[in-house]
Amino acid sequence: MCQATPDPNDIGFWVWSAPAGATTAESWSSTGEYFCLGETEPGEPPLVVPVLTGADFQRLPLPASPIVVQPANLRTLVNVPTNLYADAETVTLPTTILGQPVQVRATPQEFRWSYGDGESLATEDAGAPYPELRTAHVYRQAGERRVALTTVYSGEYSVNGGPWLPVDGVATVASPVSTLEVVAAENRLVAEGAPTRRGE
Repeated sequence: MCQATPDPNDIGFWVWSAPAGATTAESWSSTGEYFCLGETEPGEPPLVVPVLTGADFQRLPLPASPIVVQPANLRTLVNVPTNLYADAETVTLPTTILGQPVQVRATPQEFRWSYGDGESLATEDAGAPYPELRTAHVYRQAGERRVALTTVYSGEYSVNGGPWLPVDGVATVASPVSTLEVVAAENRLVAEGAPTRRGE
């Protein structure tokens, strides 16, 4: 049995965390959480707790965030905000590591836009439908533009229904490119009133 104070005979683990993208040991700090898995019976092999690595996380079939364009006909005007946002949400995927069932929870944490005109944006905001224009973009010149989006996921995993543990690393997923046609508006003079016929 596990004790309130960790015992050398316990099978358990401490939980440590680090900011996303951390690359040094100094970046990690203990959360103070200790989880005990209990002792194995005499003669049984020791219980192995699987770890979901960053490489494992990157190999999962994480969904690409669809690019939503407003106006929906993919035609927009020069110097007018074009609303672009990501249809993204947290997903949970099942997998198996060392023969044990594992649930992986992937959360979009960053969206990297390339607007096709040399401009780009990295933001934690997925954006939203009109009239919200938090992630809209203004094109200054007419032409065809290819819009690209990469979603950056952070992850957590749970082994056998146990506590959620952080994944060391992130995964990136590219969305299919959307092609926009940017056109320039034309100004035309229109005479006031209807034309009159001679003699009226």
